[in-house]
Amino acid sequence: MDIGIIGSGKMGTGLGRLWAKHGHHVMFSYSRRPEKLENLVLEIGSHARSGTPRDAVGFANVLFLAVPWEEVKDALSAAGVMNGKTLISCVNPFGPRGLEVGLKTSAAEEISRLVPDAAVVEAFNTIFATILHSRAHLFGSNMPTVFYCGDDRDAKSHAAELIRDAGLQPVDAGALENARYIEPLAMLMMELGLSHRMGSDIALRLMSPAGATGLVKGGDVLARSFVEFFANAHGSATGESVLAEDFVAFLPYSRYPIRGRGKYEDWMKQFRSGFSNFQCDIDELIDDGMRAAVRWTWSGTHTGNLLGIAPTNRKIEFTETHLFRISGGRIAEDHVSANLLDLLDQFGTTQFAAA
Repeated sequence: MDIGIIGSGKMGTGLGRLWAKHGHHVMFSYSRRPEKLENLVLEIGSHARSGTPRDAVGFANVLFLAVPWEEVKDALSAAGVMNGKTLISCVNPFGPRGLEVGLKTSAAEEISRLVPDAAVVEAFNTIFATILHSRAHLFGSNMPTVFYCGDDRDAKSHAAELIRDAGLQPVDAGALENARYIEPLAMLMMELGLSHRMGSDIALRLMSPAGATGLVKGGDVLARSFVEFFANAHGSATGESVLAEDFVAFLPYSRYPIRGRGKYEDWMKQFRSGFSNFQCDIDELIDDGMRAAVRWTWSGTHTGNLLGIAPTNRKIEFTETHLFRISGGRIAEDHVSANLLDLLDQFGTTQFAAA
């Protein structure tokens, strides 16, 4: 990924080093001391370069804004038109008396209004820069949490990847307007670190009975994992990392819901045993953090008994729409809609022998 960093203070340089070390290419910009940027590039090596904010926009497909609140307008003016690129902001609206905006708007939303041609995501604003510059794993295997929020799915996917590449735990906090709640949390961290003398080597970690891995996955990741699991039901993968233990599936093939992850896995393996050369392709996917909708098309050769229908050796292609409810980092419910008349027509029959 090519990343343009606008603001080369502790946050920008700390993350830039980590991203370059992970194989990304970074361009540092917006510093009062150009020689600082040149020295930084020499230190990092071939994965780093420096330039103006406008250069950074031209260079990058993802931009990272890391400037003080009072410098936002100047920095964005220097950057110019962003042409639909992802802009990740860690800016908090801190002023002499604390938060200068909050509850009815946020720094992230105000930045989005200043650059309406960019897909803005807020992230990294609850983490201290000291942690990014530390060479030691301060918290062992317990990665600090970074909340991120935004309205563009692809931009949020970029942010989640860069959070992970910085050695942190991404947690999708939903729409961009939820920055109104994340920024006060950043203010609390500042208050604890400075006024309460806890220091700057403290961090947040969101815990869940589902485990850390569940929190890392957003709705789109869970949905894609579900499709992969569905397509490879006879492989070594299990639904444990994707489906809640009390998962419920509402299927058009069955009169009654299938309740429980284990029972659903058994049903899915039985369904898949009716086909050879089976594959599944995603046509469309939408998620808002708590729910995900995915339309996919599966295909295969009908070589086994399926729902009471004897093998026909026909090539079947069928589209389904799934609405997932997500809870605790797992898919809790799946509501499926599909045109069963089309499927029956492909089988050359008028009804399922088993329903």
